[in-house]
Amino acid sequence: MAQPQKGNRMKASDARAALLEAAHHLFYRQGLRATSIEELLEEAGVARQTLYLHFSTKEGLIAEYLSQRDAQWRSNMRNHVSAHAKTPQAQLLTVFDYLAHWFSEPAFHGCAFTNAAIEYADPQHPFHVIAAEHKRQMQTYLEELCRAAQLPTPEALARQLLLLLDGAIVTAQIFPGPRAAIEARQIAALLLQHGGQP
Repeated sequence: MAQPQKGNRMKASDARAALLEAAHHLFYRQGLRATSIEELLEEAGVARQTLYLHFSTKEGLIAEYLSQRDAQWRSNMRNHVSAHAKTPQAQLLTVFDYLAHWFSEPAFHGCAFTNAAIEYADPQHPFHVIAAEHKRQMQTYLEELCRAAQLPTPEALARQLLLLLDGAIVTAQIFPGPRAAIEARQIAALLLQHGGQP
């Protein structure tokens, strides 16, 4: 738990960062609805008015958490893929290698965006909209790689690969470990071999 600075007040930027760090830890591990404001404040070591000053409401903090997690997760995934594979087709398969590493982490609790969409099932809810946009961005990235690899029907193939990705993530949430990513990669390799055609 973050501790308030002694001898003076915590700087506003530090307090905001502490709240976001607490949000990343608690929201991902416990869920958006299940995590109380009191837990967030205790974890961050800040006063209630600090939350209201920086985010207005718990919902404002959730929105910022999801936005940050989206940017961070996609950046980490892209960097891993670029560092470990050179050709677009190899990069498509390396996405699944990234999942295998992620699934092996003790702190893995599934996809934060799938979890958010389940908690806020109304497609019009702002958090559901954020989750859907994260998935669209992932599909766009996969489609870009499919086009760069000059694979046929890149849009359809990207959708199929995203289904494999999401299926692997949910499976790993229920049955921990990298196996789901490894087996999804094998299926993806067959898809790429046949250009997404049955």
